[in-house]
Amino acid sequence: MSDLLIVEGLSVRFSGLTALEDVSFRLNRGEVRAVIGPNGAGKSTLFNAISGYVTPTSGTVHLNGEPLTVLTPHAIAERGIRRTFQNGGLFPALTVLENVLTGLHAQTEGTFFDILFGRRKALDSEAANIARARDLLKLMSMEHMADTPAGDLSGGQQRIVEIVRTVASDPPVLLLDEPAVGLSPVARDQMMDIIRRLAGEKGVGILLIEHAVELVMAVADKILVMAAGKRIAQGTPDEIRQDRAVLEAYLGHA
Repeated sequence: MSDLLIVEGLSVRFSGLTALEDVSFRLNRGEVRAVIGPNGAGKSTLFNAISGYVTPTSGTVHLNGEPLTVLTPHAIAERGIRRTFQNGGLFPALTVLENVLTGLHAQTEGTFFDILFGRRKALDSEAANIARARDLLKLMSMEHMADTPAGDLSGGQQRIVEIVRTVASDPPVLLLDEPAVGLSPVARDQMMDIIRRLAGEKGVGILLIEHAVELVMAVADKILVMAAGKRIAQGTPDEIRQDRAVLEAYLGHA
């Protein structure tokens, strides 16, 4: 594996409050790295600093050797770091299929709205994009909901559609913010399988925040444990299982 995302010495301070302090790690191609820790540990701040939603006080982020720290969230997303959010972000009035198509519009010669309204310059790519969107929905067992307005879905279903939309453009790096939230046990197992396939078959580097410890232990190659904005442990699932402080603080036993 080769280095894809390099985070070095990342710190974020807000009005004297340290939200993130000197966090470093590397994410390789085809690797799944989980970030765990209690509320307020700095997990979301880490995601926001990597994806450009907050400006680091110090430290650097590089993707494929290119510095990202001073770029806007849009520019970072264009370079290949895509993310989901805890509170979703679907267009509730659009159907499930149309929401997934918004994740594909950057790959077409026309705009997403060209596709929706059938303008001439989008006709050549429309059929291919719709077919790909339906294939992605089928992969997540959501093809039967393609024509359902996103606002009519359950929270778990919306989470699945958001992830499908995020991966539609084949990003090299995917940031998943609590992907198992709202999912049934069956859907959670399905999510684990999708994460493994995205990493193993597509070579996507995946960074995920997750409170479902069983999911983390099942899919993560490496785990970063945080508390009070700092990294307190890092290693493989087996190494984290044997870390006494981590076991006591996050896994409920020593």
